[in-house]
Amino acid sequence: MSNTKTQVRSRPPALWTSYTLILIEQLERLAKTGDNPSASENDESPPQQIAGESADCLTRDLPYATTSTSGTPDQNQPPLNDKTSFTDLLSLGLFEQSPSQDVIEFLTRTYFEKWQYAAPMLHPTRYTMSLYLPPHMQPPMCLQYIVMASGAEVTKTHRQLAMPFYHRAKAYVEADEMRGDGQFFATVAHAQCWTLIANFEAQQLYFAQASMSLCRAIRIGQMLGLHRVDGEGVDAMSLLPPPQDWSEAEERRRTWWVIYCSDRLVSGSTGWPVMINQQDITTHLPASETAFETGVEEQTSPLTSILLQEGRDFSAFAGRVLAAACFFQAFQHSTRTLPDDGLTDPRTSRNWKRHREIDNDLVGLLAALPDDLTLPRNIQSRNATFVNAIIHTSVILLHRAALARIESSGLPEHMAKQSQARLICAAEEILNIIRMMPDITQTLKNPMMTFSIYTASLVFLENWDTSAQDYRRQDNLDFILRIIILAAKAWNNPVTKSTAVQLAVDMRQRGLESEVVDKATELSPGLDMEPIMAKGLSSSSNFVYQVKTADDAAH
Repeated sequence: MSNTKTQVRSRPPALWTSYTLILIEQLERLAKTGDNPSASENDESPPQQIAGESADCLTRDLPYATTSTSGTPDQNQPPLNDKTSFTDLLSLGLFEQSPSQDVIEFLTRTYFEKWQYAAPMLHPTRYTMSLYLPPHMQPPMCLQYIVMASGAEVTKTHRQLAMPFYHRAKAYVEADEMRGDGQFFATVAHAQCWTLIANFEAQQLYFAQASMSLCRAIRIGQMLGLHRVDGEGVDAMSLLPPPQDWSEAEERRRTWWVIYCSDRLVSGSTGWPVMINQQDITTHLPASETAFETGVEEQTSPLTSILLQEGRDFSAFAGRVLAAACFFQAFQHSTRTLPDDGLTDPRTSRNWKRHREIDNDLVGLLAALPDDLTLPRNIQSRNATFVNAIIHTSVILLHRAALARIESSGLPEHMAKQSQARLICAAEEILNIIRMMPDITQTLKNPMMTFSIYTASLVFLENWDTSAQDYRRQDNLDFILRIIILAAKAWNNPVTKSTAVQLAVDMRQRGLESEVVDKATELSPGLDMEPIMAKGLSSSSNFVYQVKTADDAAH
């Protein structure tokens, strides 16, 4: 083990006193057992095992109990297992220098202020307070480090800590997988950790790693029964104990829906199959942020009831879930054509029937958004801008595919004009959102927002609006490219860098030269400068993120 001394974190007096009283109570119980001669004679367990049982009693029913706080196992140290003593658990140190308390508090606070909206599953108060608890009651180190890495990634003053903390988080979570029989990583905290790791990797253009991390989060969530929190019957049995209160049950729901959103968004932006069967989900949609933070129980509905019934209220986070579900449906419809779809008859065709259903769902969802998701009133809310942008992006995916099928099937021109009108309206709405946002460079750190903006630019590149002047088309594209370049330079983000280069290439291929296009060449060359968008072979296919293969790297 390393000799590096870890910094002892300050703890609130009330919490520390409560912990001390519990510890004294457990020690007194052990002392009474030791005073019993018969018990002492019949007890053949070694002292280490007794201490381990004491740890189990001590950590039962406490936040984040039995989770890992240790570093990567040392080769000279015996492996950790369920017999590890309480003394050993507390004496385990870290191989690296522990961050200062100020850094921990700042990065954690930054995460909740600037990135919690993208994955609103951690309870802000409970998580923050748990950092001051004794080590065995804190969140696992892997979760702590990925939270700090995500916070560091969105701050210029501590951004150099993002990658080291990400690597530490991944080392810790992978070490936990090798401990025991799986009980150390099959926890809600580890499902949350893998989800945040996947989000972080996607920001860095590590799409292959992000997909594998998301796979782990999905499987852990399914093992724990997070997709059946509100289910009934034997099939809904969970490996987790019953939640202590409604807030804990809500955190489990939110963890699952964050995983679900990631699965749908990744599939719709990469073309890979989804890994979650929507028919297996009985967990209700998440409640409002106020209810979650205050612990006031709030009744919600299943996902299917919201999709099938109009007039049902839902929270802002639930709106994000619905937008992700519709986004995937639009993408799936745009890339899949069944043999018996019958594209030539719009009235009886199954394909066009699905098209109208999805289009109506998108229109209905946009009209039914709760007050805290409507624009421009909530333009300061990143969740509101994200949900609206994803809905309009879904419209573009749906109608770009429709135009290709209309042209290939020789359908009436009025159908093409309807789809063109929907495309232009959706692209202009995304453009208006960008123009109104006060912190667009910060928002573009989310790869899905970059994907949304690039999808809107495709509409202007195709120039379906023949009534518009050429200078308007050029101005719109120049504005989009200028914003992407600004975000790329401000944060040195590989996703925005590559997108800026690709959009500049697309504009040059269509003869749309400008000073902004020339500025795209000023971005530093490298691996992350290669185009990351690719289009499928089908005429109705949309652009998706592509993963660089080993053969591509060799060339």
